[in-house]
Amino acid sequence: MKKCYSLWLQRLGLLWLAYTVCRFFFWYFNRDTFQQASFQEIGRSFLLGIRFDWSIIALSNILFTLLSLLPLRWVATTTWQRVLKTVYLAVNLPLLLLNLIDAEYYPFTGRRTIISLLDLGGDITDQLPSLVVHFWYLLLIFAGITYVLVRFYPNRKPVETSSRVAWWPGWAGLAFALALSILLFRGGFQEKPLRANQAFRQNDAGLGNLTLNSSFTFLTSIDAVGTERLAFFTDQKTAWSLICHPSPTPLHLPVQPPQNVVVIILESFAKEYMGYGNPYRGYTPFLDSLARQSVFFTNGFANGRESIMAVPAVTASIPQLMDEPFITSTYQSNRFSGLGTLLHRHGFQTHFFHAARNGSMGFEGFSQQAGFQNYYGLNEYPDSLRERDFDGNWGIFDEPYLQYVSGQLSQSKQPFGAVLFTLSSHMPYTIPAQYKNRFPKGKVEVHESIGYADYALREFFKTAQKQPWFRQTLFVITADHTQETTEPGYANPLGAYRVPILLFHADPQVVQALKQQTDTDRICQHTDLMPTVLHYLNLNENPVLPFGQSVFDTEPGQAVQYAAGRFRLVEKDVYLEMPLDGTGVLYDSRTDQPIRNEVRRHQLQQRLQATLQAYRNGLIDNRFLDPNAGEKPLAVR
Repeated sequence: MKKCYSLWLQRLGLLWLAYTVCRFFFWYFNRDTFQQASFQEIGRSFLLGIRFDWSIIALSNILFTLLSLLPLRWVATTTWQRVLKTVYLAVNLPLLLLNLIDAEYYPFTGRRTIISLLDLGGDITDQLPSLVVHFWYLLLIFAGITYVLVRFYPNRKPVETSSRVAWWPGWAGLAFALALSILLFRGGFQEKPLRANQAFRQNDAGLGNLTLNSSFTFLTSIDAVGTERLAFFTDQKTAWSLICHPSPTPLHLPVQPPQNVVVIILESFAKEYMGYGNPYRGYTPFLDSLARQSVFFTNGFANGRESIMAVPAVTASIPQLMDEPFITSTYQSNRFSGLGTLLHRHGFQTHFFHAARNGSMGFEGFSQQAGFQNYYGLNEYPDSLRERDFDGNWGIFDEPYLQYVSGQLSQSKQPFGAVLFTLSSHMPYTIPAQYKNRFPKGKVEVHESIGYADYALREFFKTAQKQPWFRQTLFVITADHTQETTEPGYANPLGAYRVPILLFHADPQVVQALKQQTDTDRICQHTDLMPTVLHYLNLNENPVLPFGQSVFDTEPGQAVQYAAGRFRLVEKDVYLEMPLDGTGVLYDSRTDQPIRNEVRRHQLQQRLQATLQAYRNGLIDNRFLDPNAGEKPLAVR
C-alpha cells in the first residue's frame, strides 16, 4: 500500500513541474508586461504560485486520487493502472493547454482566463484554423509537455492480481489523502478558501497574474452565479448620492440640434499607437490628422480590456466591474437605457454596424437591448460582395465595409445615431493582398493592421464628406481596448487602458466651441461617451446610469477599472487601487508609486465603494436605473 501512496505523490509532483513550466512560458511571452518587476519579485511570484498550483492539482485530480488509493485488490493490476493513466492525461492535459494558450491570450485581456471564455466558443471555433497557424509554437510546447507526462509518468510494476489489502489502514489512508486534497484546494487552514484575488497582495499587483495559473481561475469561476451584494453604505440612495449630481447646463453651440451622431469604435487602437500626443511617429497618420482638428482628450481610458466589455460601456454607460462580461453574464437581461433607446425616443433612426458574423460576441442581441433599430453584420452585407471582401477569419475587411457603412448612412432618414465597430486590426491582423507591405511593419504584428485600419478610416471620411449628412454629424471616436505594448511610457497599470477619445465635427466653429467648454486634459472614459452625446444634443434624458459623466461637465473627470480582483479609480494626478475586501492604496499617476495622503485616499475610496455598491447591488436587484422610485431622478455625473 505504501507503493500506492508513493506513486500517487510522484505523479502529482510531475504535474506540478508541468505547471511550473507553463508559468515560465507565461512569464517569457509576457516579459515586457513584467519588466518593471525585479528578479526577486519574479521569483517570489513563482514561489507564491506553488500554493495555487497545488490547489488546482488537488481539485482537478480528486477522481484520480480516489481511483489510485482505493484499498481494493485489483487497483495494482496492469489494466487498472492503464485506466489511471488515461484519467490522469485526459483531465490534466486540457488544463495545461489552457495555461499555454493564456500565455498569448493574456495580452488581449489583461487577466487569466475564466469560465466566460466558453461564451465565445462559436467565435473561437470559427477562428481555430488561423489560431493554430498563428500560434503553432504553443502546440510544439504542448507536445513537449505531453511527451514528458507520458514518457516519465511513474509506473507501477505490472501484476495480474494484488495481494489482500488490510481494510482499516487502506480506507483510513484514502480518507487522509482526500482530506489532504481538500486542504490543498482550500490553500490551508484559514477560514476562507484560497481565492484568485489573494495572488495580487504583492508590492507589484500586476504580478498576481504570474502567480496564478489559468486552470485555477477557470475552474474556480465555474460556480460563479453572479456578483456579491455590497454594504459599504446603509442603502443604495447613500451610494448613489456620492456618484450623481444635477443635470449639466446646455452647451453653447453655433449649430442647432438635432444633429446626427456616429460613434466609431476602432478595434485595438491603443493610444500608444498614435503619433499625435506621443514623441514618435506612430502608425495612425489619418487619426493623427483628425485629432488635430478635433476635441482630443489626452487622458482617455477604456473601462475594460476586451471588445465584449467596450460595447456596454460605450453604448449604455455600463462599466466592467466584475469578472464576467455584462453581455454574457447572468444579468444580461437586466433593464437599462441604451443610447439607441434614448435617441430613438427623440426621433433618431438608430443603427449598429459590425462586420463580423452575426452573433459574434453577443453584439447583435445587445445592440437590440440598447435600442438600436437596425443591426448590420456579415449576413446583411451584400451577397455579391461578401466572398470578395471576406477576410477569411472574422468578417469583412475594414475598407470595403466602411464604404458600405457610408452608403447605408446616406440612405438613412435623418437625424440618425449610429455605432460602427471596426474589425481588421483584430488578431490575426489580416490585410487585403493588395495592401501587403504598404504599411509599416512596426515592432509587433498588430502595428501593420493598425496602419491598414487607419487607411480604411481615411477612405471612409473621404467618401462621407461628400454626403449631405456629413456636415450635420458629430463623430465620437475611440478604441475598444489597448493591445500589445512596446513603448516604456505605456508599460504601466494606466497605460494598459489608455485609448484615444475624440470628438470631430466638420464645422471648425463647432469644434472650437466644444473646446472652450471642456478641459481636454481631463480624465474621461468609455462610460462618459453616452452622457456626452446626450449633453451635446441637449437631450436631458433620465434615467441614465451613474457610471459616466459628460466630458463637458464642470466637475473633474474620473475613470473606473477592474482587473483580477482589484478595482481602480483614476483621477488626474492620482489613482486608487483597492481589493473588494481591503483598504485602498493611493498611487501617483506619473510614477506609479504609493503616496501618503489620507484625506485624498479616503475620498477616492468612498467614491469607489459607492460606485461598486451602486453597480453590484443594482445588478442583483435589476435596479440599475435610479433606485429613488417616485422621486425626481438624478442625472448622470
